Parts: sequence; C-alpha cells; structure tokens
Amino acid sequence: MKDEPLVSVVIPTHNRREKLKRLLNSVLKSSYRNIEIIVIDDASTDGTYEEVKERYPSVKIFRNKKERLLAGSRNIGILKSTGDLIFLIDDDNVITKETLNELVRMMNKDATVGVAGPVMYYLGDPSRVWCGGVKINYVTSRTFFLEWNKRHVNFDQILESDTFPNAFMIRRSVVDKVGLFDEVNFKIHYDEADFCNRVRQAGFRIVLCPTAKVWHDIPLPEEVKDRCRLLGCNNALRAYYCGRNRIIFHRKYSKWWQFLIFILVFNWLFMLYYLRVILLDFQKSVKERLTIGKSYLKGVWKGLVWR
Repeated sequence: MKDEPLVSVVIPTHNRREKLKRLLNSVLKSSYRNIEIIVIDDASTDGTYEEVKERYPSVKIFRNKKERLLAGSRNIGILKSTGDLIFLIDDDNVITKETLNELVRMMNKDATVGVAGPVMYYLGDPSRVWCGGVKINYVTSRTFFLEWNKRHVNFDQILESDTFPNAFMIRRSVVDKVGLFDEVNFKIHYDEADFCNRVRQAGFRIVLCPTAKVWHDIPLPEEVKDRCRLLGCNNALRAYYCGRNRIIFHRKYSKWWQFLIFILVFNWLFMLYYLRVILLDFQKSVKERLTIGKSYLKGVWKGLVWR
C-alpha cells in the first residue's frame, strides 16, 4: 500500500554476532510489518553467517568473501534490497517498536525528504541523547552531534541535519538519482557525509525525525577509556582513512576559501591532536602505536595529493 511501502532494513556487520542478534530481535518486534531484513556479513570469523541462517530464517543474509568495509557492505545491501525505502542501521543498535513507523510517516508526509534519521540515545543511559542530528563546520572540519542538554535543541521541531551516522532511512528514488555510497573514496569515515551532500545537491532534504528513537551501544563519554576508538583510529586501517578522508571530503565540499583556511590551519591542528591521542594510548604497545601513527600520517599525505 502507498502508506505502507516496503522497507528494506539493511544491516552491515563484522564479528559482532551477539549485538547483531539483539538488533535483529528488536527489528522483528517492530509494529511496522511490511519489511524485509538484509544482513551483509562483512567476512566475519565468529560464526555470524551460520547462526543467522539457522536462527532467523526470514532474514536474508549475504557474506562477503573479503572485507568490503562499511560503504561497500551498505552498497551490497542496497543492491540486494527491493523496498521503496531503505533503513540502514549498524549492528550495535536497538530500535523501538515504532521506529520504522515514525520514519515512514515522515517520508510519506514530505516528498522533499531524501534522508531521515532518528534521535539516537545511549543504550547504557536510555534517556540520554547521543546524536540528534549533525552539523559540520566547513572551515574547521569539526563535526558537532546535536544533543538535548548541551545545545538546548528543540526536538519537537523538524531539524535539518548535514548527515547522520549509524542509522537513517533513504528513498530508493534518491539512490537511483545520486548513486550508491562512494566506496572508492570513502570506504569508512565520511561515507555518510559524502552521500548526504550528494543527496542535498540533488535537491532533497536531510532531516531529523524527532519521534523515531534508536539506542546505540557505545560507552558514555565519562566511561571512555580508548580515545583512539572514540576517534575512529584504533587500528592502522581506520587511522589511514581517518587522516585521508577528512581532507578529501573538505576538498570536495568546502568552498575554496573555507578549504584554504582548513588546509593551512585546522588540518594540522587536528593532525597534531590525533597523533597525540594515538601515541599516548598506553593500552597499546609502543610498536602498535607507532604503526597506527605512521598509517595516520600516510593517510594525511594521500589526502593532500588526492585528485
């Protein structure tokens, strides 16, 4: 039916079998019933594929022979899906019974909305907002997650957002117009931001749906011990793309004068900060810290010479 379009729930996963099962259980309890669930197992080694096949016969699961990372796995899920609406969600989340209903209602109400995201809360503190939309500073490159308490955001209003991490709904017609995620330039880090910029350039809106809720299983800020993981540079591969993709993203989307200020000033401030966090991560060996730091610097260089 027009008011109840098929929603494809696409879940990329890698070696987080128990968290994936928790998410699947919450999706299967959804009050919105016109759904298909597609899991993309990104070359897991923990038995994810086998257990999902056995325990969840209604779930379509596909396994990558080698890691495609987030953008590549999302693209496979989108290509395998058939819904008019596609809900992309990472495996370390839980949704409410009404999450999909609320997102679909917003999409049905306003055809200009190309991407809609829920308010995301901490699973460990269910009433505390983790992300209620995102704003990117195109001069400094700082990314701000909008939160109730810190920024006094009124979630009773429809809010424009620059992008969404972690969980969001998109129209298939938008994908048909702007294409898939850019898994060449943005395998991880800035993949959502790049996609949402292309959606906005095509004339669609990126909005927060304040009545849709998701709980994200990440540490509370005061409990964070691994700052490298918090920054997304806890291993050499992620550190490389962290350093590289910040520069590429702003080369693509900042105005020329914004990029000039960023590349002359703020890129180097961020580089020093990230290196400090990486090299002072005493939970890792000196060798591992140096390897990650070297990979981060290599990424910065690749971003500088990218064309």
